[in-house]
Amino acid sequence: MNILQQGGLIMWPLFLLSIASLAVMGERFFVFSTNRFPKAERLNEIVNLARQHNTDKILSLVEETSPLYLKIFNALFSQLPNREKKHEVQLAGEEILFSLNRRLDFLATVATAAPLIGLLGTVLGMIQAFSRLSASGNVDITMLAGGIWQALLTTAAGLSVAIPALIAHRWFCRQHEKAAYAMQHTANMLLEIQED
Repeated sequence: MNILQQGGLIMWPLFLLSIASLAVMGERFFVFSTNRFPKAERLNEIVNLARQHNTDKILSLVEETSPLYLKIFNALFSQLPNREKKHEVQLAGEEILFSLNRRLDFLATVATAAPLIGLLGTVLGMIQAFSRLSASGNVDITMLAGGIWQALLTTAAGLSVAIPALIAHRWFCRQHEKAAYAMQHTANMLLEIQED
C-alpha cells in the first residue's frame, strides 16, 4: 500500500489494470487448458471410427474429452449435403474461435496502455519535483533525487503490469492459432473420408 501512495494517483489505475489483467489471464488460462482440441492419438481413433462410419462413438469421444469442439464434429457428421455441411462446419469453427479469442483484446490493450500510463505518471512526477524545487528557490539535489525516484516508480509499475499481459496475450494467441489449424486440418481430413 505504501508504494501505491508514494507513486501518486497514477498508481491506482495501474493497480486496477493489474488486478483486471490477472483475472483475465487466470480465466483464459483455465479456458485454454480445459478446452483442448483432441490430441493426435484421439484424432487417429476418430479417423479410424470415421472410416467405419461409427458417428455415435466419435461424438461421444469428443463430448467426453473436448466438449467445446462438439459443435464442429456435430456439423461434420450431420446428414446435410456436402456444401451445406462445409458451411455449417465453418460457422461452428468460427464460433469456437470467437469464444477462445474472448478478452484477448483486453490483454493487448493493457500491454499497450500500462507503460504509457506509467510514463504519464513519471512526467507528472517530474513536473511536480521540478515545481517543488523551483518553489523552494534552493537547489537541493536530495529533493530532486527523491522526486525523480517517486516519478520513476510509475514507469516501473506500468512495465510490471504490461510485460506479463504481453506475454500472456502472445501465448493465448498462439494457442488460438493452434486450435484454428487443428480444426481446419481435422475438418478437411474427415470431409475427405466422407467423400470417399
